[in-house]
Amino acid sequence: MEALHHSKADVLIATQPGKLSRKHIMNKFLLVIFLILSSTSTYSQNRHLDSLKLLLSIEKTYTGRVNLLNRLGGSFGFGQARNDSALWYSQQALKLSQEIKYTKGELTAVLHIASYYNQTGNYPEALKLSFRNLAMAKKFNDRYILLFQTRLVSWIYRGMGDFEKGLEFAKQLAPLADSFNENDRGSATQVANNIIAGAYLDMGLPDSALIYKRPVYQFGIAHNDREWITLGANGLGEIYAKIGDVDSAFYYYKISMGIGAEIRRYDMVSYSATNMAKLFFRMGEIDSAFLYGRKSQHALQLTNSPAGAVTTDSLLATLFQSRGQYDSAYKYLKSYVLLNDSLNNQNKIAQALNFSFNETLQKQQAEQARKEIRQQYQNRIKLYSFGGILLIFLIIAFSLFLNNRNKQKANILLGKQKEQIQNTLSELKSTQSQLIQSEKMASLGELTAGIAHEIQNPLNFVNNFSEINKELIEELKTKNEELKIEDDDVKDLLNDIESNEEKINHHGKRADGIVKSMLEHSRTSTGVKEPTDINKLADEYLRLAYHGMRAKDKNFNCELKTEFDETLQKINVVPQDIGRVLLNLFNNAFYACAEQSRSTCAERSHAETLEGLKNLQGLPYVPTVTLVTRRENDHVTITVRDNGNGIPDKIKDKIFQPFFTTKPTGQGTGLGLSLAYDIITKEHNGTINVESRVDVANPGLSGKGNPDNFREEEGTEFIVSLPV
Repeated sequence: MEALHHSKADVLIATQPGKLSRKHIMNKFLLVIFLILSSTSTYSQNRHLDSLKLLLSIEKTYTGRVNLLNRLGGSFGFGQARNDSALWYSQQALKLSQEIKYTKGELTAVLHIASYYNQTGNYPEALKLSFRNLAMAKKFNDRYILLFQTRLVSWIYRGMGDFEKGLEFAKQLAPLADSFNENDRGSATQVANNIIAGAYLDMGLPDSALIYKRPVYQFGIAHNDREWITLGANGLGEIYAKIGDVDSAFYYYKISMGIGAEIRRYDMVSYSATNMAKLFFRMGEIDSAFLYGRKSQHALQLTNSPAGAVTTDSLLATLFQSRGQYDSAYKYLKSYVLLNDSLNNQNKIAQALNFSFNETLQKQQAEQARKEIRQQYQNRIKLYSFGGILLIFLIIAFSLFLNNRNKQKANILLGKQKEQIQNTLSELKSTQSQLIQSEKMASLGELTAGIAHEIQNPLNFVNNFSEINKELIEELKTKNEELKIEDDDVKDLLNDIESNEEKINHHGKRADGIVKSMLEHSRTSTGVKEPTDINKLADEYLRLAYHGMRAKDKNFNCELKTEFDETLQKINVVPQDIGRVLLNLFNNAFYACAEQSRSTCAERSHAETLEGLKNLQGLPYVPTVTLVTRRENDHVTITVRDNGNGIPDKIKDKIFQPFFTTKPTGQGTGLGLSLAYDIITKEHNGTINVESRVDVANPGLSGKGNPDNFREEEGTEFIVSLPV
């Protein structure tokens, strides 16, 4: 709980039947106070805008006019009425900035315009402008625009319902905030914290959201910054409501409403009032719910937020229906349907824009699959060649064995020589197998590095000229606007060329990432070994892998079991490389459990939690990943065990080969286990082995029970052994 204390009496309105009239009078009084405060804030806002307009009328310099136009556009921004005025002033600022080539003014104007489109539900146009502005801000290294434009992109994706993308862009804000100077870093960090908290809350992770939202509110209190206090209080109210702490939720919502009205953040006022009304409705306090529903509606009249209006209209329709006032309920339900349809149309536009991207992505994946097939064919040819050479050696060895056996019949001395030759041949076979595998891996690494280097140069040209073309297209579009050519076909062609160039740039960067992964796989590690706590390192990467899997699939749940040998001392390893090995093993284990869960539990989507999955009748399968560490003589073993769908014996010998994968096309590169094998065996002189079987009598406990009851395709166990 925050430093400011509160009690239930400060938050809740009395609900006893005997005090109904008193509560009604109190609700009316609060509504009157809210209206007076709102009108006072509106008057103050109008005076501020009039001052800016007066300054604009007397400003003579072009850059000064651009800055004032942008301030006017921003003044009509978040939570304000007349958003169309914000668009008009921002468009004038953009036009004048481009005429005088004032980059800072242009970046700020585009940020305001993209924000306007986001608030009005035009997500495709908002994203288009945002990505263009981000590229331009990176080119001119404008950290402020990068910070606030990235924040807006996160908002847009969350508004479209793509919460994972929203969190991805939100996490980019933290390193951006760290790049600010000492004076500005505090506010920039709170921008990052505020957005990351909202993204986690959208994904249903209130505990994680609370970690980032609480510093926002504390920063506002410490610096007496009412903007941050409003944002922090609103977010904390929503988080506590999700957790079930109703008293705290009411407390922070009231702070957000009061201070939000003072600073004209009517979007926050409406949002907090709506959420308070929902809480009162759940508690059966209909009068209080109506009071705050009306407050939300009044605040929305001072701003322009279709999404907020949809939520409020839906709430009021529900409240009127609960009272039996069906005419009023129908009125708000009709308004809700019209606004909701309008927003959904914008979502359909976004889906249409993504269609061609998805089609191109599918073609790329198909081409990648063909390359993998060709690579596998070449690997088989090499394997057959090595097998032929080995067969020749075996034939020669067998011939020598027969000759020696004949000589043994002559005397006892020759018999002893035969025994020595047999032992020598056995060692030779083992040495030859290791040598062949080592040479094969070395040749393949050199081949991979060579191919990757050859691809890198033309790929750099593709990416570089793609960036240049984007700039040329922007210049061409600007020139077209200056010439005032009203030919729609020309504009459509320019837009199509720009869209195609963005796709070329995107996939060029994706290919660049693949090439870098190939080079990383073929490199020789130069990491420095240092004393490392294996238990702590393994546990950290286990949690990291699990949360990463949960971020990709929020319905995925898995039971984690750990058995650490507390007597283990630190051993000398390269912690980053060992961490990569463990991360690959954990990711494979979680993937196997997810696949097994989907195949054995057709009703898994109805089980939101692990406990719910245990209680499903006829579905006893519980995904489980076990991590065990042990000290065995002069080695430390790390065992990663899962009860997934297992690995058939026929492919066990292939899983450490480069580019070999059992995952569907596009979901695996086939380099993870190969890289893990090289790190353990070559860099650390250890071993890595795999077992895949499960006890029929005790499913999920791989490697335990009666060995005769084991069957494949259930459970996998990787055992990493490192010298002390």
